[in-house]
Amino acid sequence: MSKLNISNIDLKYLNFNIKEFKSQGYTYYRIQKQLDKNNKVNVTGKSKEEVKEKYFNKLERFLNNGITNLDTKKMTFAEFVHYYLFEIVLPSGSIKPKSFNCYNNIYRKHIEDNPIGKIKLTELKKEQLQKYFNDLCKANFKISTIKAIKTFISTVLNYATNEDYITKNYCTSVKLPKNDTAKKNKFLTDDEVQLIFKNCKDLKLLIIIKIALSTGMRINEILALTENDFNFDDCSIKVNKTLSHCSIFEDDKNYKTQTIITAPKSTSSNRTVYFSPNIANDIKKYITLQKERYLKLGKKYTKDSIIFTNKDFDYVGYRNLTYHLGVLFKKCNISASGFHIFRHTSGSKLYEMGVNIKTISEQLGHSNTNITSNIYVHLDEEKKKEAIKYLDKYFESV
Repeated sequence: MSKLNISNIDLKYLNFNIKEFKSQGYTYYRIQKQLDKNNKVNVTGKSKEEVKEKYFNKLERFLNNGITNLDTKKMTFAEFVHYYLFEIVLPSGSIKPKSFNCYNNIYRKHIEDNPIGKIKLTELKKEQLQKYFNDLCKANFKISTIKAIKTFISTVLNYATNEDYITKNYCTSVKLPKNDTAKKNKFLTDDEVQLIFKNCKDLKLLIIIKIALSTGMRINEILALTENDFNFDDCSIKVNKTLSHCSIFEDDKNYKTQTIITAPKSTSSNRTVYFSPNIANDIKKYITLQKERYLKLGKKYTKDSIIFTNKDFDYVGYRNLTYHLGVLFKKCNISASGFHIFRHTSGSKLYEMGVNIKTISEQLGHSNTNITSNIYVHLDEEKKKEAIKYLDKYFESV
């Protein structure tokens, strides 16, 4: 709701008419008001109260900061997305830098130079959007990437609809292909895990791997850990932050790439996880070595200091760490890439031991149990196939 004090507003801004009109069997209300030579408000709503609230919200923006009279009839979709990102979202500070990076990447890679971006905003219809997404599918983009693009475009068009720049968000009607096949993730066998432990000579990498396998934490959650996050009495870790490598934008032309600590990926990612008591002493010894290294080189150490650092006591470079992990996998002759395999392995082991899906979901920080079920459902199929092999002996002599 607008915080405007109506008693202090020039009467010329309060002199407006609310017009009633009908469309497709529904009754709507509209306020059209020329604020000055360059700025005009045109808002619609389903009630008089809604349309007045929209009007006063725009009037507040006009009086406080000035508003730009967008000529949306001439704006292309790409131009409007750029406006939305850098004139609405970025100045508001309403989303995390990493999320803004994702939105900007979608705009740069999939909208700015795409034919869909050259269509005028007001002329963008369902058929054009459907073809756009069909083409993305034909180009073999991951379904998760396509869904992320659809979510972003729908968010932009929702904003355009709420601001009365367009009448309808047609993106909500677009159909994507069903992802019927369950995603079959790669997991490490017990022998492969032991091979990794045996061949990993880098203590920091080894401790990170052990924490990942024991807790199912994401790599950037592990890299943000401090001593204060550990409770060795009950072998738990408080996950309340994550390391983010992203560009911090001042505007569309000025930005700098930084590594920063941010809040976890989602509300469900803010959690307490438990690790095996068998690795407690390994973690304690590593933290002690870190303390000694800080003191030896005259650096201040506190329980809030990051424990996984590079030689300069700065955040660990993810790419560098991934490179060394790749070398380790190659040495062990393991066909895998990236740290996510440890997270999947941790979840699969809990599932195989009969731990319920809700508990596994909470340990991994999934936003809902459906995500967890979809990842590990194929393990049940593998168990069925294995069980059938044991029945084979009854038919060997038949």
